[in-house]
Amino acid sequence: MLKNSQHSYGWLARALHWLSALAIIAALAFIEFKDVFPKGTPLRDAMKFGHFQAGLIVLLLVLPRLLWRLGNRVPEITPAPHRHSAALAKLAHWVLYALMLALPLLGIAIVQGSGHELAFFGQPLPVLFTLDRATAHDLKEVHETLGNVLLWLVIGHAAAAVWHHRFVKDNTLTRLTGPLR
Repeated sequence: MLKNSQHSYGWLARALHWLSALAIIAALAFIEFKDVFPKGTPLRDAMKFGHFQAGLIVLLLVLPRLLWRLGNRVPEITPAPHRHSAALAKLAHWVLYALMLALPLLGIAIVQGSGHELAFFGQPLPVLFTLDRATAHDLKEVHETLGNVLLWLVIGHAAAAVWHHRFVKDNTLTRLTGPLR
């Protein structure tokens, strides 16, 4: 089933969700483990490269995700959550989408603004941003702060899914992991 149904997400929405999740986890892991290695070492550079590539994958996945989300209904949660809970979940999802769009774009601006070329698996990207180094440095601070916001939002998102599955006993999680119907 390609499209979402009344009770579950279709395979395309599921694939985009889980691929995005893996890319986000990879981007966060690469940048966190980068500091394990001394500056200027090949392993530290490999961690930065992995972070850049994972971030670009997030950017490539978020655009079809947004289009799919806008063009397909969201499966119902059964039993229906309280309206405040539903509104909070909707807000969290849109903030996640915004961060999945903003963080890679900021990353591109930082790298290009620092005078470096950025490539996606060997293919150079066109220069999208020309910034002075001071602005690129300031954007790096914003990028890191928003990255931490994303980290905590992802943790909260996963915890909420488990909470709904184990304690609320609704179909929040199984809409994305259960059988297609």
